[in-house]
Amino acid sequence: MFKPLSLYIGLRYTRAKRRNQYISFVSLVSLLGMVLGVFALVVVLSVMNGFEAELQGRILSVVPHGFIDGPDGRLPQWQKWSKKLESEPSVSAVAPYIEGNVMLNRPGMARGVQLLAVEPEAETGVSGIAQHMLAGSLEDLSAGSYRIIIGNILARNMGLSPGDVITVLLPKVTITPVGVFPRSKRFTVAGIFSVGAQLDGSTVFIHLQDGQKLFQFGENVKGLRLELDDLFAANRLLPDLAGILPVGSTAKAWSETQGSLFRAVKMEKTMVSLLLLIIVAIAAFNIVSILTMMVADKRADIAVLRTMGASPQTIMSVFMVQGITVGIIGIALGIGVGIPVAMNIGTIVSWFESLLGGQVFNPQVYFISRIPSLLKWDDIFMIASCGGVLSVLATLYPAWRAASIEPAEVLRYE
Repeated sequence: MFKPLSLYIGLRYTRAKRRNQYISFVSLVSLLGMVLGVFALVVVLSVMNGFEAELQGRILSVVPHGFIDGPDGRLPQWQKWSKKLESEPSVSAVAPYIEGNVMLNRPGMARGVQLLAVEPEAETGVSGIAQHMLAGSLEDLSAGSYRIIIGNILARNMGLSPGDVITVLLPKVTITPVGVFPRSKRFTVAGIFSVGAQLDGSTVFIHLQDGQKLFQFGENVKGLRLELDDLFAANRLLPDLAGILPVGSTAKAWSETQGSLFRAVKMEKTMVSLLLLIIVAIAAFNIVSILTMMVADKRADIAVLRTMGASPQTIMSVFMVQGITVGIIGIALGIGVGIPVAMNIGTIVSWFESLLGGQVFNPQVYFISRIPSLLKWDDIFMIASCGGVLSVLATLYPAWRAASIEPAEVLRYE
């Protein structure tokens, strides 16, 4: 596309000292704008990738890959179906569960939560909750003891600690001779967990047999929780696995229970990327200004080149080379500075925290205490491509104006 002559002249215009200091100043501003925009995109996208990975790791370490519920929300003879699912090559572990929304109540305080009744031994195969215990252990849940494990946020909000007693209220009523009362049962707090996510304030665990009595399930369970060999194959595999269970069984993947959260994070990342691309676009508009002023400043040179046989395409290429060079240098500097900063943003912020004596993320308030970062080369390629395309587009109009200059009109007044 660019001939040696246009490359030589274009690069010479780029590095030559200009007589017009204003043009030099605008060129510097344009270059710095491109550097700043690309730098901001690299760092911010890496931080958002880090938050997404942190969130995914914390939540999916506790949430099973899939759920298969029995017909009408009840699965009889669950031991038989559990063994059949465990024999499938794509299934790593299976655990029974009962789930329901309840109210935790203590004098002067109540909280709505999701209650999960699980079998502690089987639960360790489908969930990492046992590795996130701050106090007590999952094995402390024993049949008939009516013990409960709660998240640390819930414990902090309700002022609970191991050994405290709390009442679980169900959205069902019991009719007695003296009136209608909500069904309730007193539980003892046996442990506290922390996964660093919303689950810490909205989920509690009890033993499966206690849940069967509480929800009046008899020997039945609501369904089975599954751990698969391939997390991202859950949507494809679960319908076939549900076919193994009785007719009417329904399957639900982790992407359905937690997918809205990750879709929100992805949308936020996309919107932030578009907003930061505006900085790069502004830098590209400055390239238009640079080249427009350069064309006006070099009208005589353009006329001489045309009279010496340079074609309009050659003149157009000269100014495109100049503008694209500014864009490439800005993109390269932005990426060159952004990559090391993105890879060490946690350390950099920690240094500023120790220097200023403050905290960006208070661990008492937020789930994390350090800014996570995950650099993805796909993002780097996307940033470089967008910056390059904007730089090329910015050169087209000024370069076309330069190619349209008539040498006779210019040289008439020289």
